[in-house]
Amino acid sequence: MNMKHIPVATLLTASLVGFQVVAEEQRSSFEDIPVFGGPSATGAELQTENAPAPTGDMIKDLMPGWFAKKEQVMQEHGLAYGINYSTLYMKANNAVGEDNAWGGMLQLPASWTVMNNKKANSTGTIVFKLENRHKISTDLAPQDLGLGTFGPDGVAGLGAVSIVGTQFSDKDWILTNLFWQHKMKGGKLNYVVGQIDNTDFLDIYAAINPQSAFMNLNFSTNPSIGIPDQGFGGYGGAMITDNIYVVAGLMDARARPDEPFESFKDFFDKNEYFKHIEIGYTPSFDRRYFDNIHFVYWDSDEQTNDQGAITEAKGSGWTVSAAHFFNDKYLPFIRYGDSDGGGGALNEKVLSAGLGIYWGETGNAFGVGLSRSTPSSLTIAPGLNDQTTAEVFYRYMLSKHLAITPDIQYIKDPALNPNDDSIWIAGIRVRLTL
Repeated sequence: MNMKHIPVATLLTASLVGFQVVAEEQRSSFEDIPVFGGPSATGAELQTENAPAPTGDMIKDLMPGWFAKKEQVMQEHGLAYGINYSTLYMKANNAVGEDNAWGGMLQLPASWTVMNNKKANSTGTIVFKLENRHKISTDLAPQDLGLGTFGPDGVAGLGAVSIVGTQFSDKDWILTNLFWQHKMKGGKLNYVVGQIDNTDFLDIYAAINPQSAFMNLNFSTNPSIGIPDQGFGGYGGAMITDNIYVVAGLMDARARPDEPFESFKDFFDKNEYFKHIEIGYTPSFDRRYFDNIHFVYWDSDEQTNDQGAITEAKGSGWTVSAAHFFNDKYLPFIRYGDSDGGGGALNEKVLSAGLGIYWGETGNAFGVGLSRSTPSSLTIAPGLNDQTTAEVFYRYMLSKHLAITPDIQYIKDPALNPNDDSIWIAGIRVRLTL
């Protein structure tokens, strides 16, 4: 197997998201998709989900014409697209209210490179993703199972200040990506502007994607950050030396992915922003999301509704994160966040650590994480006890395009549950990519 011309970043992404590295003659044109962002970014997922399978591919064998057409369109027009569906069911042994949740997520991603200046090593790409997030036959979606829902008609959940099923909400149709991405100097200088999912660019590390790794928010995007939903704004990033990088963003703090045009208007009319800057160290550009130490400072303006009433307090904080990918198989990590609890942050303090183990040739992955968190006195309620959270998952690839992931979570001292000292949650996630 000759792999000398396969980029290092591609090799690493393959190991982390679950596909085997293949020889150059089997190379997919989807490897040419320009990517600025972490493993959950639209371009990165399209690369992963369209990489050639090293052995038999059950799903591709059932519909060869679909995959052949995608490859042709990518080669001829620089347009990559797909259809993904994920479903997650969760059941807990204790709860204040509802103890189970079932939800699904349909994703329609696309990445179209409309400018490719090879002489200047520069590309321009339109990135798109439309999603439908929905609950199935239960009163709560998995994302709401921990806290439940608020308001006069709210439904109680486990009584835990925790997002146990990240992304599996009940928001119906939402526009999560519609932005211009410009990569310069071979990717060492980048910016994006438009409708953006902050979690693709903020506080990134290799196990951040809740579609392929941990399901609890404590082990993906740090819940001490008052991060807004998908909305209008911009991010920029640069390698300022061979080892030091910086990423900064300015986003609409009132972001509404179900009303993206309102988020666009609010960005210019309301002047309520989420800002962040990240500076980090990595051994090389290709390994920036795998071997990484970084510091993030964030600040979120006070948020108001259309009547001028305050809906979220001003907030700020910082995080640090360190991860190293040993032997392209073992990923230990440690992450810490500290904030004033404003900006809608779930927690004021979060410390998490864990280990991921990846089998690049099979796509299988195992992860274990442990965290300690302090609920936000501004967003949730003052005087709540700290929570301890643990999670274990195993992702098994039934096929290159079909994964099943059993998951176990444990929450000690759930802050909003006065009756139970601990909660066990069993989950099963299935993901199909076309």
